Amino acid sequence: MKFRTEINPIPLQKRINLSDKIFLMGSCFSENIGQKLFENRFKTLINPFGVIFNPLSFIQLLEWIMENKNGTVLEQNLENYYLQHDEVFYNYHLHSKIASQNKEELKKIINQKAKQTFEFLENADTIILTLGTAFIYELIEEDSDKKTPISNCHKQSKNLFEKKLIDLEEAKMKFENFIQKINLFAKNKKSKEKQIIITLSPVRHLKEGLLENNVSKSILRVLIHFLTEKFENVIYFPSYELVLDDLRDYRFYESDLLHPNNQAIEYIWQKFFENYFDDKTQLFLKKWQKIASSLAHKPFFPNRKNHQNFIQKLILDVENLQKEFGINLQDEINLLKNNNEKLE
Repeated sequence: MKFRTEINPIPLQKRINLSDKIFLMGSCFSENIGQKLFENRFKTLINPFGVIFNPLSFIQLLEWIMENKNGTVLEQNLENYYLQHDEVFYNYHLHSKIASQNKEELKKIINQKAKQTFEFLENADTIILTLGTAFIYELIEEDSDKKTPISNCHKQSKNLFEKKLIDLEEAKMKFENFIQKINLFAKNKKSKEKQIIITLSPVRHLKEGLLENNVSKSILRVLIHFLTEKFENVIYFPSYELVLDDLRDYRFYESDLLHPNNQAIEYIWQKFFENYFDDKTQLFLKKWQKIASSLAHKPFFPNRKNHQNFIQKLILDVENLQKEFGINLQDEINLLKNNNEKLE
């Protein structure tokens, strides 16, 4: 007798390895998975412009960035969308964490992030995009009939914006153009074709309403299906279905009943781990988890001899892991050695 429906993602043909560079962008779920990748020693760039929930906004940002390395195209497109609120400057196209009390300083921050993103994308092996909502806000521009799609309202009056669902056919066309540009971007830079993993965020956007959230997620799921059918280098990872159809219980949510809790994220990570990493990477991660747990250990009495022996053995374990897998763990080794010298 079955008590649950277990979902297993289709394994990647070209599996991720330790040397891969992984770029992540989209909703806050990108940060959940991105943080797991970062903690496990992958080279990552995670939401450089902050969390962006609607997919058309973040692909627009990436297209502007890919136009040129020095960020001038992005700069030109952001110029008319700065605002000041409570003595802090923001931009409607970016998350509120990208902010400064000085407008010129904010522009410098954005320009630096644009260059960083361009350079990382140029060499990225895998791109992970997390789609959060199909609802989009458009800024109603003064003295004009123009309405501009934006990423963040920055707590401004709702009268300045119009909320609507993205048009599915328009979204298909924009995403298709974006993926073609990504593929051309790789070709022009003489780098290998980038693997694009798209996932649908399991976070429930109840501020839009439960029924509206379901419509929104449905539109995005159809969009993703279209893209995976059209492009060979686009793969769908079913994080949404893993939470909604596999785990299928409120005990896997935070107390707000909106965000998956740590137990759910760990389960999703395990599915990602098993199906998307090559054998060598999986072996490293299993060994690294044991070491990471030891690194996080906080002794009550650090000066005891047995703790010093523990540190010395841990140094040896990390050095052996570095040698076995060819991954740079020198920061961890140096920290352990410095701590050990203080104890002696």
